[in-house]
Amino acid sequence: MSGFTHLHTVSGFSLRYGASHPERLAERAAGRGMDALALTDRDSLSGAVRFARACEKEGVRPIFGTELAVEPQVAEGAPAHRPRTPARGGAFVDESAPRVTFLARDGARGWAELCRLVTAAHSGAADRGAGRPLAGRDALPAEGLTVLLGPCLLY
Repeated sequence: MSGFTHLHTVSGFSLRYGASHPERLAERAAGRGMDALALTDRDSLSGAVRFARACEKEGVRPIFGTELAVEPQVAEGAPAHRPRTPARGGAFVDESAPRVTFLARDGARGWAELCRLVTAAHSGAADRGAGRPLAGRDALPAEGLTVLLGPCLLY
């Protein structure tokens, strides 16, 4: 399977969305003859260090990224978005914002931009009193990053 790279892989650091340890992901990629693998945990870069170490051990090139919700552009005159209320208590997680995958390129410059973007998303969530990170339009564009929209396959 040489030449194929998964560009949208999540680990157990993506709560509710991934289950595998970064070490296991690197091990499986090497076992399938893959040259590289991207770790794009949801709203976070938490698994990046373990992923980098595991990839080095397995001889797989790590690609670092994240998947973030991006502030939707609202048309002028459109009705205001009302958050839903859970039917039987609990908390409703609003998943209506479009999600985008960001991959670091250009080495340290890309990594720094990725960290800046994730930090901006989390600090914006705190400012809004929201429970979920949201990348605002003021944080974009980000130099040194590749943005993936849609299916994430590279041959």
